[in-house]
Amino acid sequence: MALAGIDMAAWDALARVQRQPLARALGADLIDVPAYNSCGLGLIGAEAAPAEAEALATSGFLAIKVRLGYPDVATDIKVVRAVKSAIGNDVHLMSDYNQALSVPEAEYRVQALADEGLYWIEEPCLAHDYHGYARVRAKSKCPIQMGENWWGTSEMAASLGCGASDLGMPDAMKIGGVSGWMQAVALAEAAGMPVSSHLFPEVSVHLMAATPTRHWLEFVDWASPVLTQPIEIKNGMASVPDTPGTGIEWDEAAISRYLVQ
Repeated sequence: MALAGIDMAAWDALARVQRQPLARALGADLIDVPAYNSCGLGLIGAEAAPAEAEALATSGFLAIKVRLGYPDVATDIKVVRAVKSAIGNDVHLMSDYNQALSVPEAEYRVQALADEGLYWIEEPCLAHDYHGYARVRAKSKCPIQMGENWWGTSEMAASLGCGASDLGMPDAMKIGGVSGWMQAVALAEAAGMPVSSHLFPEVSVHLMAATPTRHWLEFVDWASPVLTQPIEIKNGMASVPDTPGTGIEWDEAAISRYLVQ
């Protein structure tokens, strides 16, 4: 993690010295990247989920994500149907199990969810059981997403070699910063795998712009309260800022307010 942070800081510094956005320093254009809202929809149940789903979708996003992994698949299905009813067919619904299931249970649940209109099913079982993922993927009609727990490109290569998933989602911190990301997207391009990002949207939007098989930017607003210019989402698209480096500038006054003495 520390090396990834240093790598990202070094790339940010290089782009600032060059007086260009990080995306341009990586050879990319300043494009808009499709973003989905990942700021909510934890395991809150079918009664509470629709209102929260509407709030996430009405802020201009064309895709949102719901967390699954309730004690039984019937509740998973009930929650998915409740959210789908609230957001309609024009908003994509991703799902994330956060490694909650065994491989046999994951095989069972992906089949039960086959006709529920999910855009993808993310991390149904333990992240490094690539052979188990290949089994689950073979039973699923819905694309399987994983990758936020690839620690470096060697793990990504092992996952690709096993055919563990349809989609990939590297994490800028875990994959090795900007340098690791660029190695990862080269692997993805060779495999024809769509790539989405995991967290860190302020940096990831630059990385996604430089990704040949770019798919979706995961949007979270966790850093927004301490930034002078939070990342902009308009009509479901994230804009790459036309400012030097990553464009991250800290709001020192806000940081002072949140300090714990």
